[in-house]
Amino acid sequence: MDVIDLLIQQHREVSALFEAFRNATDDASKQELCIQLAEALTLHATIEERWIYPVARRVVGEDTISEAQDEHNEMKRLLGDLLRSRNDVGGMMATVSALEKVVTDHVLEEERDVLPQLGQKVTEQEIGMSCNDIVRTASQVRKDEMSKLESQANI
Repeated sequence: MDVIDLLIQQHREVSALFEAFRNATDDASKQELCIQLAEALTLHATIEERWIYPVARRVVGEDTISEAQDEHNEMKRLLGDLLRSRNDVGGMMATVSALEKVVTDHVLEEERDVLPQLGQKVTEQEIGMSCNDIVRTASQVRKDEMSKLESQANI
């Protein structure tokens, strides 16, 4: 699997988590899915921001990637809100809805405007790591980022 395939796979996994949240029938399941969403989105954002966006700025253009980064910042803000509201079902549901809109729009733009260009022009050598190494490193970073989100949520 190359990194473009990985990103698309992550998009589908997050979409499935949003669907599972919508279909969950009890609060405990929804609370668990909030954590899973936060972890999946944090891992994905880490991979894009650390390894993909630096190369994409050159290949796709600064404006497109700056917009994508702005969407990531909004997503992270919503993830903090989500973790803060996970004990309030009404707040949690509203935040997940807003988060899903931001993520869905981001994914559509990325799969239409960014990933096809990257797939044609970028190699693992240009990214500087293999897909497996990126996932391994990003998984550790995700733990650190989740700790930050959790501590902000508890403030």
